[in-house]
Amino acid sequence: MGRQGKPKGAKGSTLLRVLTPREVATSELPPSDRMPCPGLWKTPVIRWDGELMACCADVDNEISIGSLRDHTFDALWFGERMTELRLLHIEGRFDAIPKCWSCGGINFYKMEPGEVREYLDEVGRADLYAIYRRRMGLPSEGP
Repeated sequence: MGRQGKPKGAKGSTLLRVLTPREVATSELPPSDRMPCPGLWKTPVIRWDGELMACCADVDNEISIGSLRDHTFDALWFGERMTELRLLHIEGRFDAIPKCWSCGGINFYKMEPGEVREYLDEVGRADLYAIYRRRMGLPSEGP
């Protein structure tokens, strides 16, 4: 049990909120000012069988990036699929990834705007920073 008798993990946690099937079926898309999930940059998950997962809350193996038996960590974590997922998050297109759309987000650490800008420069997609900045309500100048 976690603090104050709450179970560890998604159920009962205030840090990670996974929507119920009813909420998914009846709710609109989450607000567009939702930040990109920091886990896509900061918390790679390697399962017992060597599968690299994009999400620490993906117990159903829905966002597998590939097997470390067949690829190097760098090829997967910095590869095309992870880049695609990260860019979708930066654009606020959580609905393009079913597991992400139904997640309320992880809020115990953040992606700072400067980190997002640096990443976009690194992958040659600095054009998306304006979309991110508008979505997040950031001023037009600065990181």
